Amino acid sequence: MKFVKTLFACSFALMMALPAVAHDFSEDIARYNQVAATKKLDSKEAIAARVALERSQGIMDQADIKMLLRIRSLTNSALRDLGEQPAFLSSELKRVEAALANPKTTDAAKLAKARATYQALLAEKPAYDALENEGIESMKQALKLIETAPNK
Repeated sequence: MKFVKTLFACSFALMMALPAVAHDFSEDIARYNQVAATKKLDSKEAIAARVALERSQGIMDQADIKMLLRIRSLTNSALRDLGEQPAFLSSELKRVEAALANPKTTDAAKLAKARATYQALLAEKPAYDALENEGIESMKQALKLIETAPNK
């Protein structure tokens, strides 16, 4: 039962963290919907715009899930190696940096592993940032496409 409660708490924390890390498309989607309301939604342009919108949202969802799971896994691994409790906050990377600066362990193997994990974290973050930027560009394309769709 304790495992189920812990699993639920972790899942809830992930769901709550998701909107905080994602680029907020709510204004863009509202603008898209406002423009789309005046367009022929079965036109070639409107269909292309809808596809771009869906791709944009899918890219962001994928980037967020990958980032949350991969970065959190690497971060928690490094923190455990350094004798720290696993993190559930958005400041995880900074916690790893602080723990590396003042480790609670003197085990050279664990310190080396944590340093390698930290380097992996630094390598993973730009990939997430690139996916986020791709999602943002796709949203811009969706907005441009819907604006070119014929009116009703």
